[in-house]
Order: sequence, then structure tokens, then C-alpha cells
Amino acid sequence: MSYDGEKASRLGHVDTVRNERVKTALQRWSITTAKPGSRDEIDGLCKPLEDLPMVGKLEDVDFSITVDGSDTEVETTRDHPTVKVGYLRVAGSVVRLDAFRNLSRLKHIDPREVRKSHSEYAFDVALPGSQLARPGMTGADTWRAELDDFLQSARFDSKTTMTLADGLLALYGVRGAPATRLALGVCPSCGLKAPDETTLLVGLRGGICPSCSSHLYLADVLRTHEEYNVEGSNFTPLGRVMTAAERLMSLCYLNFFADQAPEALRHTVFITDGPLALFGPMAPLKRRFQAHLSDLSSWCAQHDLVAPLMVGIEKTGAFVEHAEQIKELIPSGHVVRLTNSYINRISGRPEENRYGVDEFYGRRFIYRTRAGDPLVITILPAPGVSPYDGSPEAEGWDAYPTLRLICEILDSLRTRMYRHAVVPVALAHSAAALPLGVGRSVLTMMAQQNIPGLKIDIQAVQPPTYFKR
Repeated sequence: MSYDGEKASRLGHVDTVRNERVKTALQRWSITTAKPGSRDEIDGLCKPLEDLPMVGKLEDVDFSITVDGSDTEVETTRDHPTVKVGYLRVAGSVVRLDAFRNLSRLKHIDPREVRKSHSEYAFDVALPGSQLARPGMTGADTWRAELDDFLQSARFDSKTTMTLADGLLALYGVRGAPATRLALGVCPSCGLKAPDETTLLVGLRGGICPSCSSHLYLADVLRTHEEYNVEGSNFTPLGRVMTAAERLMSLCYLNFFADQAPEALRHTVFITDGPLALFGPMAPLKRRFQAHLSDLSSWCAQHDLVAPLMVGIEKTGAFVEHAEQIKELIPSGHVVRLTNSYINRISGRPEENRYGVDEFYGRRFIYRTRAGDPLVITILPAPGVSPYDGSPEAEGWDAYPTLRLICEILDSLRTRMYRHAVVPVALAHSAAALPLGVGRSVLTMMAQQNIPGLKIDIQAVQPPTYFKR
């Protein structure tokens, strides 16, 4: 690692470029996600939308609710470049699809009418990065306490009292009956491993470890503190919090409608930015989402409701890149079913690998819209089906009854503003985005003005030594 202000030699790369072992290594590799040499394999995985069963009616779906988040981590001052603050913003955007579809038929669109067709709600939080702590607490415990405060106070909508903490309890309960206490596997303070599900219990007000008597938080269920870094960047756990907040916000909407206005579920599609999956220490929560949404699907079927209509849309990543590579092999209006063997091959995994079984509560498909561009989407399975258990049922078309209806909806919501984009996601991202440049400077100034002991300095990073006098 270089010293601050030290520059590499302009010819430092030459020996690397001339090294034969480096050249030979590069020549041995191939790109697993590259375009196949033949379309035969893709043809066997494709199906036209018209051949899929249609459950529900496109004209019944009048609203979309899309949740998106944005996170950033800033250095506080040039005197303390390793002291960092994380900022998070999560937004929900509601679009009236009937009004939007009417606008799409017009030659000239009034921006004011576009604005009237949607509304949004967002909440914000700051979380402590490295070397920041509450008096008398460690950095990790401060992270846990601040995260718990966020979950307890963040409401999923301004017109309700239901918080993300309530949504977390609902996730562990059954339809109409949220859990009151949740079980932790390990005490974050002393490392006690719970021998059963009654040893380490937490509720809305937390709990007490029987071994060390330290306070336990409901937020500990998310396990983001396990990745907290006391000396470096905490962008990874901040991203986990953003993902959890997005998923819990969607879940709160689903449960609120089921409790207060079940018919609204028939008329609403719920769109998530990213796949319907959870990764890292939060991955075990996938089982709860899968069980909870399966229970909700069964409840909806009993009430003659085609719901929940939920889809995850990916804007970036390996599968989006692969979809671009193969899109010319997919006829417009066709869906590609990604089998486990196909996924393992294009991702460089062993053939017998059980892809997604621990992370996904929906299953990925590639849909080439009628406009010709590919969308990588994740769809919920039918009740009782685990989307990646490797069974013929999970890999078949019939296990995803809402697939055709959701693809039809997405066809009507395409936008050419961005690649792989639909209007509700673009609007939600606009509401949630934290800007770079001046925006980061303002967030840095906010930290400097409010954290005791920091000097006000708009330059968070020390200028190069050759600028000094």
C-alpha cells in the first residue's frame, strides 16, 4: 500500500504486461455467461407468453407499489478519514396504472399529469460507521441500538402506525397473528449459543441474555452486527439494512391490505428493486419470507383473490448481463425458464450445486418484452413450493401461476429512459436516490455539524502533499 500522496511509476505495469505466466493464465479462461454458440438450448427453455396459463385479468391491476432504497457512506473530516457515517433512504412509490396507461396513448404528455398519477413516501436514517459509538457502548453495540431505534420508528407509510419492527414480527407470525417474541441463535454480546428457541427471546422492547445479562434487541434478528467493522467501511452491513428495510416495507403493505382491504391485493402489483432473495447473515430470513408469503397466497386463494402479485426486477448483475448476451436468441414476448443446471453452467458452479436454495424465496426468469428488451425477474412460487429445491415441480412452469399476468403488466410499464427499466422502479429510485457529488458533501457537512468533536471542513479527504506549503 502506498503512502498518502505517493505515486506509482509510469512504467510500473510494464513487467506485468511482459510476464508470460500472466499472459498464459489470461488465455486459459473463458466467460461462463457468454452468448451460447447455438440457440438450441435456449429454445428448449423458452415459452411464448400466450402458452402460459393466465390467472387473473390485466385490467384488474390498477396500482403498483414499488420499494427502492439508496445508501451511501461518507468520511467525516480529513482529520478523521476512517471515521465514517452511513446514510440510508428507502422510498415507496404508488402508481395509478389506469392513469398511466391513458397517458401512454397521448402524443404529447403533460408532466403535471404524470405527477398526479403517482405518490411517494420515504424514510431516512443515519447509522454509525467505524470509530463512532454512544458513550459507554462499543461500536457494534451502538450499531445494534441505532438500528433497533430505526426499526421501531420507521413507518412504512405516513398514514399508518405500523413500523418496520411490526413488519418483522408479522414475518415470524401467521396470517393475522404476528409473533410477539422472536428467538435468537447467538447472544451478540457474550456469544452464548442458544440450546433451544426459548433461551434468547426478543420482543418489541428487546430482551435479556440469561448468561451475561446484556440487552438484546429485536434488530439482532437481522444479524447485520456480525459484519460491523470497527476500523473500516461498513458499506456491506449498511446494504444489508437497506435490503431488509425494502423487503419489510413491502411486507407491511401486503399485511396492511390483507387486514384492512383484502380486495386491494387483487388490484395491486408489488415490485421490488432486485431479486426476491436475501444474502449474507440475513439469508436465513429467506425461510420466513417464503413461509409467510406462501401462507398469504393460500389465504388469498381461499378468499378468491389472485394475489399476492409480487415481482423482483434486477437492473444490474451477472444475470442481467447474460440476458443481454442471449436476448437475440429469445423471441419477443417469450419467457426463459432458468433451470438449476443452466444457472450452474453459466455461473461457473458445479453441476450438482443447489443454487439459490438458501437465499431465494422466488425464482428467476428472463422475459423478453414485446418491445424487444430483456427483463430479469423473480416470481413467487405457488403455495407450498420451494423455488430452488431442485424438484421437477419447482423447475416447471405450473409452479409460478402469476408469471404470465406479471409479464403482461410489465409489458405495459416499459420505459426507454433506462435499460432494463419499468416506470414504477424508475419513479421509486428517483424518490430514494441519494445524489453523489454535492449531495455527498452536504451529508458530510451534516455529520460534521452534529457529531461532537469534529471540525467543520468541506474537504473530507486530505489534499495531496504536493499542494501543501
